[in-house]
Amino acid sequence: MEKKKQGSDKPGRERPEKIDFEKALKELEEIAVLLEDGELSLDDSLKKFERGIALARYCRQRLEDAERKIEILQRGENGTVSSRQVSVDAETGEIENDEDLQGSLL
Repeated sequence: MEKKKQGSDKPGRERPEKIDFEKALKELEEIAVLLEDGELSLDDSLKKFERGIALARYCRQRLEDAERKIEILQRGENGTVSSRQVSVDAETGEIENDEDLQGSLL
């Protein structure tokens, strides 16, 4: 019977919640390139795919959190803080129509 490893990550591999967004995104991009090349074994491909899914979920959550913070922190015309809807490009993480936001963040 095979023993299960303590923790799901290999040494040197940080769990997504322990790394910043930029590192997670970079690792996700590297995984995508490896999977697209098609030269990994099936087992290695599955491991990379699982890691990629975890990283993608982490990045999505961080983007959603940032979007909520931006909505909360936008200043209204009367000087009070009010929520406004902000659209974020799902692929790049860039704020869409950001000219509407200039000078409106705290």
